[in-house]
Amino acid sequence: MNLTHYQTTQAELDQLFNKFSTNEPGCAYIVNFDDGVTYKGAVGLDSIKDKRSITTKTIFNLASVSKQFTAFAILLLEQDGKLNLDDSILKYVPTLGAYAEPVTLRHLIHHTGGLVDYMELAEQANYKDTDKLTPEQSLEHLENHQMATSPVGTKFEYSNTGYFLLSLVVEKASGKNLREFSRERIFEPLHMNDTAFVDRYPTNFPVARGYLKNEQGAYEIYESPWEHMGDGAVHSNVEDLVKWGQNFTSGTVGGKDLVKRIAEVGPKTSPDGQMIIDDEDYAFGVSLGKDFDCQYLEHSGSWAGYSSHFMRFPEERMTIVVLSNDADFDAEEYAKRIAEIALGKREPHLCSHNRKDDFYE
Repeated sequence: MNLTHYQTTQAELDQLFNKFSTNEPGCAYIVNFDDGVTYKGAVGLDSIKDKRSITTKTIFNLASVSKQFTAFAILLLEQDGKLNLDDSILKYVPTLGAYAEPVTLRHLIHHTGGLVDYMELAEQANYKDTDKLTPEQSLEHLENHQMATSPVGTKFEYSNTGYFLLSLVVEKASGKNLREFSRERIFEPLHMNDTAFVDRYPTNFPVARGYLKNEQGAYEIYESPWEHMGDGAVHSNVEDLVKWGQNFTSGTVGGKDLVKRIAEVGPKTSPDGQMIIDDEDYAFGVSLGKDFDCQYLEHSGSWAGYSSHFMRFPEERMTIVVLSNDADFDAEEYAKRIAEIALGKREPHLCSHNRKDDFYE
């Protein structure tokens, strides 16, 4: 990497975040190429009360960026012979009721199961995201609902229910809850020492406080004590998520054949041969991105006072992560602006070709 190019790129990235106050919630970001070239930065406070600055080691709630870890846990268990993606969810959560019999793990992974979002049921039961809500309560809500939102396999409907249920599948199939399983099988082998699923609050490790501006324009703590895992609840920092991004190519955990499957999108047609309505290129907890004349994998997250975005460019061997503790921060927008800068300054010029068979070459 040419030093001048490196310095120019880092300067452009710094300028991108110069407008943010150092006395308010902010964000951390990182751009890492597997060859070691790294750009990173942080701005703002992880605690307004304590005047503690955000760093690239600050831990945030990843919200839905967590889904890829749940999907990967399912793939590991399939590799272990402990489950099949075409198993009915009732094999693992029989109390859902007979109407859910056709819904498979594969449907849940790709958001085509047609099950109601448990968050909607919580709202109907007058639970706020700042109230305590347990997985047992949400499972009871689902058991009492007994009605699909659409026929299974016919429509893409982004739903947190599927990934919440997949966390229960992991526990039933492995004998360990998702927090324990992911620690032993994913995070510890990748030396992601600052990463964990959280199923109880407050956490026993320091996490950036989440914030939201009130009507008077002042920041207030905005955090959720919900105890669900699978659809969210991974807490991590940008440094650790680089290690995860590198695994998409190295296959250190799972092997190269298994990590290739992360990019496999769901079926394009329903069981009766009809095109799936509102189909998206949603794979295993990540979507296939199409900007920059590149192929990449990404997922965003937004929950209570946190916003996050993760991008992995397999061909370019590049990971981009943006994490924020401001509910109104658009992490996806900034991740993509970062990608524009990083791709434009890297030599030789990246994304020079875009062939499907090169996606994981």
